[in-house]
This record gives sequence, structure tokens and C-alpha cells, in this order.
Amino acid sequence: MLSSTLSLEDNQVVVSNVIVSIFISSTVASIIYYVFKPALLHNKTSGSRIKVTEENIARDGIKNNDNGDPNEYGEGEFLLSLIIPAYNEEDRLPQMLKHTIKYLTESKHDICHLCYQALGIDVMNSSDGNDNGGHLFNPPFQILIVDDGSSDGTQQSIKYFIAEEYSKRKDIQESVAVKVLALETNSGKGAAVKAGMLRCNSKLALMLDADGATEISSLDRLLGEMARSQNKVKVIFGSRAHLEETSKAERSFVRTLLMNAFHFFVKILIGGHIQDTQCGFKLFHGEVVKIMFGNLHLSRWAFDTELIVIAERCEIKISEVGVEWQEIDGSKLNTGKIALLFASAGMLRDMICVRLCYAFNFWKLKTAKFHE
Repeated sequence: MLSSTLSLEDNQVVVSNVIVSIFISSTVASIIYYVFKPALLHNKTSGSRIKVTEENIARDGIKNNDNGDPNEYGEGEFLLSLIIPAYNEEDRLPQMLKHTIKYLTESKHDICHLCYQALGIDVMNSSDGNDNGGHLFNPPFQILIVDDGSSDGTQQSIKYFIAEEYSKRKDIQESVAVKVLALETNSGKGAAVKAGMLRCNSKLALMLDADGATEISSLDRLLGEMARSQNKVKVIFGSRAHLEETSKAERSFVRTLLMNAFHFFVKILIGGHIQDTQCGFKLFHGEVVKIMFGNLHLSRWAFDTELIVIAERCEIKISEVGVEWQEIDGSKLNTGKIALLFASAGMLRDMICVRLCYAFNFWKLKTAKFHE
């Protein structure tokens, strides 16, 4: 009788141990899956797995030779491409495009010279009387809008804007070409920016948000910073760090706490000297676009932090410049306290995933080092 009682108790202990082991194993497996989920998603949505359709809704670019004539070998190349990721932006995008195109058209010659200085290219004065203003690219600028699987009338609003504002102005047509890429499904801001960057053909590429929160004239500051580096700095991050003190009074305690926590983890996990990784206004030299975005894995909000890691590993220099920025209504990010908490946790997870994947060589760079 005693032995049978002990045997029953032993069985209960064994069963309890098994249950505990299963629970611990399941918890560990869930944590590992959660941390490495971005890597798994990348395998499903990377490269050719994202279906992209392209449409030129305004003229292509033509590179000119020294005599100002079209150069057949440079067809389709631009001086500066502006990559705009857009998701359900039918209301905000047309106004942003109008303001951006107005700036590019009216300041065409000044922007071109700043671009040439940033690239270290010596060109003749833009007022030499040539039809294209003496520039090597006609038109010099390209706006490349990447529709990230929008479910509203984003593409229709772009076409309507082009028909009403673009097609009737020769000065605009001589300054800016417009192209739309459409992702078949919503794949994330990182995936949209990557698709645009890898499909642009330009000497410089600017990433900017569809809401127009960053004043487009801040481009002058980014180009000036690249020029001052004498072509040594290949990536310039726009920054709102100088606005933090004035904006604290308008931000809730929870948002301020989450922002400070995010900055702390960026410094610990990502490193570097960049104070504002998430500003959607970044300038890239054409020489490093394919290197940086060809190696990009993250497809959602934290992709900017991986760009810093890629630049660090490829020895690509990054600088940071303050920009003019203002809050624009209609953000696609849920600003509720719980939603912000989950979004922050997701970005933290992405940063941990980036560090672990590169540390253990799960992600290997296609180019180990940038050579000038």
C-alpha cells in the first residue's frame, strides 16, 4: 500500500515536471520567435517576393553630354531623386507634392549647384543660356512615390494632381519627372523606401515623408553638410533633436517617457552619434544607395536603425543636421497610450533582432566595406 502511494506521488512529480518543462520551453520558444520575427518576415517579403508595378506618369529623365545634347548612355538618370513612401495618403500627399514641386521648380538652379557641390562636381554657371539651364540632367529631379498597398485613392489623387498641376506647366516638366511604384500589399515603410531606393537611378537620393512634416527647403542644409565634408560623408540624417526641449511642453508624460526610453535603447543597441534616427528626411549619395538598401532587412518603422548598423559595418560615414519640422494631422501611427507602448515594444524588438542577426551572422552583408 505504501509503495503504491509513493509510486503515485512519483508519477505526479514527473507529470508536474513535464508540464513545467513544456511551459518553460514554450515560453522560451515564443520569446525567440518574437525577437526573430522580423528576420522571418524578411524571408517572406524580401526582394522579388514583393510584387511591384511601375508607372511613369510624367516624363523620364535624359542625361546630357557636354554640348547639352541627349546622351543615349545616360537616359533615365537624374541628379536627385526624392523617394516618398505613401500609405493611404490621398488627402495629404497632393498638397505635399504641390509644395515640393514648387520649391524644386523655383529653386532649380540653386538646388542643382548645391547638388553638384555635394557631389564634388565642377560645372559651368547655370545661367549660360542653354535650355536646360546648363545642367547635365534634364530634368534634374525625379519624384518617385511608392504606394505601400494603399486601400484609398492615393494613386488616383496623384494622377489628378499631375493632370491639374503638372501637365500645364512647361517649367515644371523641365524640372521634375514623376514616377509611381505600387506595392501589391502593405509591406511597411521600410519595404516601401527600399523598393524606391533600389529602383531610382540618380546621383543623390532623398527620403522624405508624404505628410510634408519636414520643410522641403531643409534639403539645402543636408546638401551643404555633404558638400562641407568634401564628399567624405555619404549619408546625412535630418534631425529634430534641437526641437525636443520646445516640444516637451506639448507632449504627454507617457510619450516623453517612451521617447526617452527609445533613445536610450538606440544608444545601447545601435550605438553611433545620431540623436534622431526616426526623422523621415535623409539624404544618400548615389554611391551607397545600393549598398545600404540592398542589405536592408527590416520592413517596418525601425528600419532607420538598421541603416545605421549597415553604415557602421560598411564604414560609410553618417552626419546629422537639424531640419525644420512640424506635426501634421493624419498620422498613420496610433498615438493612444497603449498603442504607443506596443509600437515602442515592437521597435525595441526590431533593434534587438538587428543586433543579434548581425552579431551571429544570420544576416551577412553583400558588401563588406564601402570603397571610395
